[in-house]
Parts: sequence; structure tokens; C-alpha cells
Amino acid sequence: MINQISFNDDPVRFTHKVNELCDELDERVKNRIGVAPQDAPRLMISGCPMAIPNWKTHSIAQATGATVVTEESCVGTRYFTDLVEPKSNQIDDLLWAIVEKYSKIPCACFTPNDRRIKSITELAKQFKADGVIYYTLQNCHDYNVESVKVDRALKAAGLPMLKIETDYAMGDATQIQTRIEAFIEIIQGKKQP
Repeated sequence: MINQISFNDDPVRFTHKVNELCDELDERVKNRIGVAPQDAPRLMISGCPMAIPNWKTHSIAQATGATVVTEESCVGTRYFTDLVEPKSNQIDDLLWAIVEKYSKIPCACFTPNDRRIKSITELAKQFKADGVIYYTLQNCHDYNVESVKVDRALKAAGLPMLKIETDYAMGDATQIQTRIEAFIEIIQGKKQP
């Protein structure tokens, strides 16, 4: 959500507020205060962009006792990967640096997208995710097709994946909750000795 707010907020205000949030989060980490129990299942959400106010998947996952530790989507970690590195402050160099950044973004609509598949598995491992929820909108064929490749890669990495295909409406929230609860039970079953 913070990444999405950055698109619309005043840059100075946004930077100030993000620094305040980071200070608060550092303090919470120091005092071991979390939003979920320490042993809560750790989930990564990947897939389609989730524009504000579409946070039902995150909300449902956290309401079921899991914690979302990272998100890999068009509005998630990709926003701040492959930072722009211009050769100079000349307008041509600045524009070319932006072009290079955006041509490297691992997106489902680019082919081949092996870099994206690799980044999903690496990010899940980096954040010690116990499982991945792959979120796709009903009309987003690129992400729907890609989910097969992502599922194979995650299985090879030993990570379970739950694919959720939905829309922006809340009509399927109960169904999604049931599916996420079952997914969490599977994850917890794998953690048992």
C-alpha cells in the first residue's frame, strides 16, 4: 500500500511520512512487537497488480492468522528494484537510464520472463516465506498463463503455492478465506515434526 500511495502523494510529505513509519517499525522490531505471532505462517503474495482499494487477499490472509512478509507484483517490490543509475545529469542520460530500468522489469507480459520466475523464488526464500499466494484478476490472461510456470518453479524450490483468481468485488471473500485457511493448514502440516 505504501508503494501505491507514493504514486499519488506529495513527494516531500511522502518521504517524511515513510521515514516516520520506518522509525516506528525499527522500534517495533527492537521491542519484538509484531502484527502476528512469531510463529505465524509467512506468506508472499505475487501476481497481478492490486490497486487501491483492492486489499482483500492481504486482509483475508492476515485475518486467518498468517502474515504477509513480502509482495511481488507490479506495485510491490518491483517498484524499487533495478534503481535508475544515470551516467550524468544530462537529460538524454537521465531518460536513457529510466528506459533501461523499465526494460529490465520482470513482468508477466514480457517474454521470455525467466527473470521474473527466478525473482519470485528468490524473494520467497529471502523473506523466508512458507508459501506463496499467486493472485490474478479474472481478465488478466498474462498472469493466468504465467501461474503455471510460477507453480512449477515454486514446487521445485519446495514452496507451496495457492492460486487465487478473483476480481475487485467482495462477493467471493468467504470462498477466498476458506481456501487461504486450507492453504495455511497445509503449510502448518508441513512444519509439524
